[in-house]
Amino acid sequence: MMRVNICPPWSRSLIVLILFMFLSCNNEPIPIPIDQLSKILTEMHIAEAYSQYVPKDTSLHEISNKDSLKIYLSSILAENKITEQAFKQSIDWYKSRPELLDSVYQQVLTDIAIWQAKISKK
Repeated sequence: MMRVNICPPWSRSLIVLILFMFLSCNNEPIPIPIDQLSKILTEMHIAEAYSQYVPKDTSLHEISNKDSLKIYLSSILAENKITEQAFKQSIDWYKSRPELLDSVYQQVLTDIAIWQAKISKK
């Protein structure tokens, strides 16, 4: 019995290439969701502002501010169960999608405005 090949010789390569592309697209790390990222960034910006008001020691002021900010940022990530690496990867992912990053920061600005309004009432 004679076998007839109806597919062109390059079709197998094309199928393998499409399969490879499909599988490699699924390996992209899933970023932190917009709502959670905006919450984390809001807390980080507030922590940065707060760290600037650490009591001033004459020569240790600069060091204490950097140390306190590092502690604040680490605790924010820990509270949200996010590693520093996952946070950085998510930021990079959103940077490559400016329209989504803009949405994140619109929420951050809204949350900070709400926070400022609450603080000013006290």
